[in-house]
Order: sequence, then C-alpha cells, then structure tokens
Amino acid sequence: MNVDYENLETDVESGVFRESLREELLFGFRQIHQTGERLPLASYYAAQIAEIVNRRAAEPLNKDLAFHVYQEILLAVEEARAEVLGEPIAPS
Repeated sequence: MNVDYENLETDVESGVFRESLREELLFGFRQIHQTGERLPLASYYAAQIAEIVNRRAAEPLNKDLAFHVYQEILLAVEEARAEVLGEPIAPS
C-alpha cells in the first residue's frame, strides 16, 4: 500500500485513504477467497495494516491521526471483506 504521508490527514478526512485501501483489499481478498482460504478477521487485518502505516511514517503519527487512520483502515477492511463474501456491509 502506498500512503501519501504528506497528505494523510487530508486523505483520511476526505475518505480518499479508505477508498484507496478498500480497492487494494478487494483485489487481494478476491485472490485469497478464490483459493478457498478464509479471509482474515477485519480487526486482526486492520491492526496489521495500521502497524505498517505507522512504522513507515517518517515521524510518529500524532495520536489523534493514528486513531482516525486505524478507524478508516478497519472500515476499509470490513467493507472489502463483506463485499468479497457477499455479505451486507454493516452500517458505521
């Protein structure tokens, strides 16, 4: 995943970050699903992605931004997972 750290806060606020991640996840989740493997739980996968995003930042994300980044990641994972599995997307 390519993260534009310079514009991360704006991308989180506008929904661009979540939508870009959701598109990437759809591709990967479809591949996993087609092999017959179970998709990872949303919270587990979101925590892993958030750790990667935080680790790759040049400077630590402020706590507020880190919280919102995680929430956006979790929503993207939940939405992509539900779409691939053909489940209704839970309202947020």
